[in-house]
Amino acid sequence: MHRLLVGICCVVMLAMLAGCGGKNKVASDDVRPGRDKELYEEAMTKLRKGRYDESRLMLNVVITSYPDSEYLPLAKLAIADSFYKEGGSSALEQAIGGYKDFAQYFPTHPMNCQVKLKIAHAYMRQMNAFNRDASKARQAEFQLQATLQTCQTTELKPEIEQNLAQVQQVLGLHELDIARFYISNRQAYKAAEGRLTDIVKNYPFFTYRDEALYLLGVSRIEQEQPEEAAVAFAELVRDIPNSEYVARAKEYLEKLGKPIPEPSNNNPAPERPGMTGRIGLILGKNDLTISKDGVLITEKGDSKDPAEESLQKPVESVGTTGSVRARVVNPTGTPQVTPAEAEPAADKNNSQKKNGKKDEKKDDKKKEEKKDEKKPDSPSGS
Repeated sequence: MHRLLVGICCVVMLAMLAGCGGKNKVASDDVRPGRDKELYEEAMTKLRKGRYDESRLMLNVVITSYPDSEYLPLAKLAIADSFYKEGGSSALEQAIGGYKDFAQYFPTHPMNCQVKLKIAHAYMRQMNAFNRDASKARQAEFQLQATLQTCQTTELKPEIEQNLAQVQQVLGLHELDIARFYISNRQAYKAAEGRLTDIVKNYPFFTYRDEALYLLGVSRIEQEQPEEAAVAFAELVRDIPNSEYVARAKEYLEKLGKPIPEPSNNNPAPERPGMTGRIGLILGKNDLTISKDGVLITEKGDSKDPAEESLQKPVESVGTTGSVRARVVNPTGTPQVTPAEAEPAADKNNSQKKNGKKDEKKDDKKKEEKKDEKKPDSPSGS
């Protein structure tokens, strides 16, 4: 019985190895000039139709079988786009990995800023409600700040800044919610002060900044820090004069014997969401304007023309893959001959023809001499 089981296992393993060998043989036999373009175009057609697995399989063939192909960068991007369009936490993490891989190997590619922004969008699509885990929001903020630093002169700057403000709004609400809990339920004013200080320092466009400043002053009063509390109250009165918290901040300044600063502007009071808006925030509706388009392909499956044009631009790569260059091969697969190489060849052929004519003349003379030798001598004395 034991021998029978061992024999069956061996047969199964041999069958699996034979199957793998056959697949590799087929893939290697199919490598030919121009095949990379055919595979890429067919894969993009499948990607537009939502056949993600089939598309990724063909794009991987381009990457592994044609390392010098001009379609290599776009094949990597298309794989990342396929995961981004597919959606879901697992697929979005795969997309992030693919985009990061592209940015690492092609740091000077003209679409690099779009790729970095798309990494941030993949994080943003995974963000939770403000009162839940904020790890994805922090990753999105970090990516957006890094992208803003390296893409200051691009047309993407307004979109990056808008996305950054939206993410920081969610992070600000997260920190403010914790600070409120510390003050109201725990009287943990020191812990609340840390959260509120981060809000005031890091989120200048946070729409609840006035409340954060007011609670920061209160938490410092409770810790017997009047001078530091007066700074927070004065900033609130000066910078956000129409806030609902200004009246109470002025009362604290009067009790502390501090001067009340003049308003620096007349901006309207910060807008607060209504009941429906607050319920939406709790449910995770963060009002994020995230593009569902990939880098190469739109949400509806249309290709982006600038991406195709980038094939004509030089691309430097980093790592072991070498430079991405297009191999020039004519349709028949034979090497092309330059004009400089063609001229010497033509001269050579002409010289050969001339030499051949000279040899023919020499042969004719020899034949005539032989004929003369064979003729009988004329009789003497005749």
